[in-house]
Amino acid sequence: MTARDGECPGCRSARSRPAFRSGDRAYRRCRDCRTLWIADPPEAGEIDEVYADERYFANPEFSSGGYHGYKDYLADREEIEEKFDRVLERAERITAPGRLLDVGAGPGVLLVTAGSRGWQGVGVDLNPWAVETAAELGADVRAGTISDGGFDDDEFDLVAMMDVVEHVDEPEAMVAEAARVVRPGGAVAVLTPDAGSIITRLMGSRWPEAQRTDHLVLFSVRGLGELLRRHGLEPVDWHWIGKRSSIATLIADVSPAAPRAGHFLQSLVGRRPVARRRVEINPLSKFCLYARSAAR
Repeated sequence: MTARDGECPGCRSARSRPAFRSGDRAYRRCRDCRTLWIADPPEAGEIDEVYADERYFANPEFSSGGYHGYKDYLADREEIEEKFDRVLERAERITAPGRLLDVGAGPGVLLVTAGSRGWQGVGVDLNPWAVETAAELGADVRAGTISDGGFDDDEFDLVAMMDVVEHVDEPEAMVAEAARVVRPGGAVAVLTPDAGSIITRLMGSRWPEAQRTDHLVLFSVRGLGELLRRHGLEPVDWHWIGKRSSIATLIADVSPAAPRAGHFLQSLVGRRPVARRRVEINPLSKFCLYARSAAR
């Protein structure tokens, strides 16, 4: 069964209920693990077109009618590197630096960060701009998906999936491939929005991650853990992870949840120097889960 059949893509429970609507999309919520998913997701071709758009990582309509992708991904490169450095430090408690696969690598920022820590990495991404930009940054990102890469069984010490599982209609297939290519004793690290936290449940349809048109499945910690276990990946660690960014970017991120307030703050901040000031917030709405691959 799939999410389209009404089964939870996380824990596989058949017990779900209508949660809320976001635009023309209806979410269901698992009664057991609290994972959310789109009841009637778009066709795969429609999804691929969104990710292949060269504007995905620099979307001029972000938060003003085109709430998908990023306002300007590389504008916050320093902060993204700091976040990925924290993720890699936790992953290295499970496995020493070695071969790394980054699924949905974007322009390769995690791979660049990992290289400075002694990892040898390769990534895959659907976006042509990301593949080209990664090469300019010195990262090896190849066009396609994890299934397209031709990777061998047990090839990698770590598989990273940062902000990617929420974008696919069938995350089960992606996780199965990650489990296949990671060696026994190696690790998988998954960063994704948290549909199970008290904050996001209280926000409901106002939660920005649920309003994004490129999000199809929003896991809880428990739901994602159950998905990983089905493929021989045993969760051993997790934590909520915040975001350090410019005030201008943070305003753009929250504007869909509160358009009037966002518009007011954008007009107030504008291009003033304060817009570039860096701050860090952790609303307990995103988590990173780390799992160890069992012996096969």
